[in-house]
Amino acid sequence: MIMKTENLYSFSQAAEILGVTTQRFFELSSSPYVEKVQQENRIYFTKDSIRKLVLRGEV
Repeated sequence: MIMKTENLYSFSQAAEILGVTTQRFFELSSSPYVEKVQQENRIYFTKDSIRKLVLRGEV
């Protein structure tokens, strides 16, 4: 079981960090290349997956 840490971000937290709307982040995160962690029926994003989105220039 994966425990939530400071390295996991909720959907709304990730959108805020990236400075995009939740709708835009939903579009970005639908890619199979974006790492997602499911825990207790919720999806979290890793710090690394957010960083990769920025580096790919999609944000």
